Amino acid sequence: MDREALIKLLEELIQCHSPPGEEKEIDAVIRREMEASGAKVWQDEATNLYAHIPGDGPKVMVCAHKDEIGMVVNRIQEDGRLQIENCGGSFPWKYGEGPVEFIADDGSLVRGVLSAGSIHTRKGPLHELKQDRAWTWGLASVFTGLSKEDLDARGIHVGSRGVISRERKQVQRLGDYIASYAMDDRMGVAVVLAALKAFGSGEASSNCDLYFVITHGEEIGLVGAMYVAHQLQPDICIAIDTSPVTHETPLELNDEPVIWYREATYNNKSECDRVYHLGREMGVGAQPVVYSGAASDAGGVKRNGLAARTVCFGPARDNSHGYEIAHANSMSNVTTLLVEYLKSLP
Repeated sequence: MDREALIKLLEELIQCHSPPGEEKEIDAVIRREMEASGAKVWQDEATNLYAHIPGDGPKVMVCAHKDEIGMVVNRIQEDGRLQIENCGGSFPWKYGEGPVEFIADDGSLVRGVLSAGSIHTRKGPLHELKQDRAWTWGLASVFTGLSKEDLDARGIHVGSRGVISRERKQVQRLGDYIASYAMDDRMGVAVVLAALKAFGSGEASSNCDLYFVITHGEEIGLVGAMYVAHQLQPDICIAIDTSPVTHETPLELNDEPVIWYREATYNNKSECDRVYHLGREMGVGAQPVVYSGAASDAGGVKRNGLAARTVCFGPARDNSHGYEIAHANSMSNVTTLLVEYLKSLP
């Protein structure tokens, strides 16, 4: 699969703001790519997007999630500063002080600065931040330069979502590596869309009844995938998700696909083994992992008994939920492995 085409699509997806519950911007790009495949495409009431390639074999749900971690307003101070908390697994120390954008009710953006405050003090929480205290959301605020009344008129209120600003969501090239905020799970979305095009164009074929699904709300409890699985009742659920390189695992930050044997639950060993050995036989490689603190759409489907077999794999990434780093070849290798895995299913 063409590396540069995948990276170009990734760059476009990353520029789309899509915190959980505010995913319309990225929906337009995903629908465009799905419809270009020639497959039947639709969106459900929960905003999950589907593309169907019919077949007589087992029903297979191939998914990646479109939402990104972010912030949600929980209070607005009298001076117009926004008090925020995490929306998904975000941490202020992963973002640092800098520009952020909040999505108004009409879809327009209100810019602000994520702030900790001045450090020139010898008392209070800001002084403690200079010692050993972690920067938590309770110590963060967003300065917008607008009054409380102006924010209300602009459609920003308690419940409004925010994310890192667009200018900070730029894909950087670092030799054989790429880096950006919000690569989770835009890399997985790009892979699923590329695999869909391979099957939709006839370049690849499978006996399976294939449903390629881009899910909503993974970062807030895997909720989109749960809804989809209830509707489809798949025999197999495959999640493509970016795979954290963590200190307690043997993973390396390279271009080999990472196979999730365990996450919040155990995926089927037989399916993980199939993907693992297939990757090694094909020459794209494979890294098995047992996670103690990760979860995917496939794991959620498995844990709730919504599919007989599940597996998750994807590109390795470092700095998860921050300014993430991945090998530039990893998406094309994962795409190649996904296509071959689907072709191999009975």
